[in-house]
Parts: sequence; structure tokens; C-alpha cells
Amino acid sequence: MARLNITLPDELAATLQGLAEDKVIRSVSGFLQDAAQLKLAYLRDAATVDELFGPASPDEQALVDRLIEADTRPDRNVA
Repeated sequence: MARLNITLPDELAATLQGLAEDKVIRSVSGFLQDAAQLKLAYLRDAATVDELFGPASPDEQALVDRLIEADTRPDRNVA
């Protein structure tokens, strides 16, 4: 298994470390590994949708961007 050094904002790193200490997530490394796998699956799926239906219109992309923004707000409940 490869080891990488990454940089995270202090608040995000502290949140992840706290979740690991509280046993909400198995580990920071495991959480980031899962997140990377989910993002890669999303990118593959998005590419497939674009192949089948063409790229999103500006209105469709704006909707997707709003949904992603709402889903990544820091005030969301983590657990």
C-alpha cells in the first residue's frame, strides 16, 4: 500500500481526528480512502452519463453545482 502526504485545512483535520477518536469513523486514513473511492466512482458515472446523454446544459450544471454545494456545507450533521 502506498503512503501519501496530504494537506488539509486545520479545521477539517481536527474534525476528522475527533471523529476517529470518538470511533465515529475507523480512522482518518480509512475515511479519506473511502472518500477517494466514492469520488472516483462518481467521476466514472458522470463520464458514462455524459457519453450516453451528452454534457449537462448550463442550467443542469448550475443545479448540480447547487446540490453539491448544499451537500458539502460544513454545518451538515456528520454522523
